[in-house]
Amino acid sequence: MIEINLLPKELKKKGRGFAFDKSLIYLGTLAGILIALFVVVSIFQSLKLKALNKRIAEAKKRTEELRKTIELVDALTDVKDKIMRRMSAIEILDKNRATWIYVLEDLSQRVPDYLWLSLLKEEGVPEPQAGGKADTSRQTTSVPTPTRKMSIEGYTYSVNSLALFLIQLTKSDYFKNVELKFIKKSEMEKQKTFSFGLSGELVYTPKPEVESSDSIEIAQR
Repeated sequence: MIEINLLPKELKKKGRGFAFDKSLIYLGTLAGILIALFVVVSIFQSLKLKALNKRIAEAKKRTEELRKTIELVDALTDVKDKIMRRMSAIEILDKNRATWIYVLEDLSQRVPDYLWLSLLKEEGVPEPQAGGKADTSRQTTSVPTPTRKMSIEGYTYSVNSLALFLIQLTKSDYFKNVELKFIKKSEMEKQKTFSFGLSGELVYTPKPEVESSDSIEIAQR
């Protein structure tokens, strides 16, 4: 078969010149490579981000476990401190056991008639330092600390009995600087009484020498 091209010469030239430019091919190839590289980098970053999120979750879980452990340790430390304070107080009371016998014996001898005591309270008991050790830097060779504040409360039918009680306490080797804090009218078993409170210092000393009978004699009413 014979083909005859009847197109004008101008159109024939344009038809023969239709072809891809090599530069376009290079640009297309480079763009494909860049897109592929971007996809690979994106996948890599996504995997890395997942791994990082997993590590963060594990770290949070570990932190929560450690927080509970720290709370438990703090609670145990608090319990230990309370136990050490109580042990220190018991130790002090045990060391003062013999002294307290003399203190109470001396006090009972100085209570006049028509007067009753309801409270003898020692204040300022030292607490142990951190680690359970009591502060001994200010203590002397005698145990415990020689002087502490104390308070006494009670009732009396007569103000004169209270005055006599204060005088007797001034003669004691265990009670010093005793002062009257308050005195109030009250009623006990339908009887008018006076409630009172004293403050002073309790001195830990060895058993005093036996006093003469007139120094502890209590007036009778």
